[in-house]
Amino acid sequence: MLKKEHLKFRIANGRIKPVFISPEAPENTALAQRFIALYEHAAAAAMRRGELNDAAEALIRAEKDLKSAAGLNKLLLDRTLFSAALECDYPALRRKLFLDSAQKFTNGILPAGGEVDFYGDLPDFEIICGFTTITPTALLHRYNLAQAQGLMFFTEKLSFTAQSSDAAELRKLLKAIKFFRLLAHFKAIGKGGISAEISGPFSLFGPTAKYALNLANILPALVNLPQWSLEAELKIKDRILHLKLDNKAALVSHYRNLSGYIPEEIRLYHRLFAEKSGDWQITGDTPFLDAGEQEIIFPDISFTSGTTGKTIHLELFHRWHASLLDRRIDLLKHHPELPLILGIDRALVASPEVLAEKLSDAPHLLDRCWLFRDFPGVDSTLRVLKKWECQNRSRTVNS
Repeated sequence: MLKKEHLKFRIANGRIKPVFISPEAPENTALAQRFIALYEHAAAAAMRRGELNDAAEALIRAEKDLKSAAGLNKLLLDRTLFSAALECDYPALRRKLFLDSAQKFTNGILPAGGEVDFYGDLPDFEIICGFTTITPTALLHRYNLAQAQGLMFFTEKLSFTAQSSDAAELRKLLKAIKFFRLLAHFKAIGKGGISAEISGPFSLFGPTAKYALNLANILPALVNLPQWSLEAELKIKDRILHLKLDNKAALVSHYRNLSGYIPEEIRLYHRLFAEKSGDWQITGDTPFLDAGEQEIIFPDISFTSGTTGKTIHLELFHRWHASLLDRRIDLLKHHPELPLILGIDRALVASPEVLAEKLSDAPHLLDRCWLFRDFPGVDSTLRVLKKWECQNRSRTVNS
């Protein structure tokens, strides 16, 4: 990801436009190749971070466009691994070295060089232990996408539309939004299209780095679709600026397989659920649920009972989802027939007593909601699923 000092953009009439570079231009390809060659050589030579920084700085200063060169360098630095410091007291080692050396000088003895690295805890002395190479064209495409992503850190609100004849592609996009826990409202548009409104970090509670990073990570999933458009309001130095992008920008995603970006907590949940679930199974394809007035719900996880064949869907609400939670509870109060259960982060609802008060006019929903910290547990999920199955059987018998 690029930092603010690497971003290039133009502002005119309240609109902001990122400045992209041509991935096909020979001079840009040559520039990218020079930086890639430096990093490949540095990795092969196990160069120290300080040496790499000096060599990269020399390359940057040789270019007319210093900001673009620095941006390319930053993206390659992000692909570089450095050795961790050893578990020892480096300041104490250095203190002993200096005292011993001073004593030897006092006695007229020239200290011999040692093999111990006394500066291993200092960043400039970290050694490169790995680098994931990239082609020049791919690096230039990555640079352009990162320019747009960098601006999204200043988002107050964002909306996009996406069209695809492949519903699975749209599901991947919505799943990415769920993975990154963004506050979003979805609507169906036409045939094979969706629109979404996503709150930005500034609209929630000021610039929140984690949420801003999650929002920026949505763009690579969006640009994978054949037709898309995005509009955002950005807050930069107390100015509100408007950003517009669409598929004509020819941005190229580096997301090849979204499963590679699934958080570890979700992988662990799926694994534990398979071990404990018994009759229940997590379904592969999560459908869109109709919430009325063209609004759609995209659940986080869907479950199917092996006994009844019925499917119920789980939607998770994290610390940024307070307004969305209120909307969903109101929907279930009016449409209890929806096969939907809600998992609620304790950052939103601190205790079962607070939840009971929130649902005082709809106590029957208590069996369809439960609280968790950061991510729900499998046991609590199964308890709610069994309650729902019992209620569903009762409704079937009574009807």
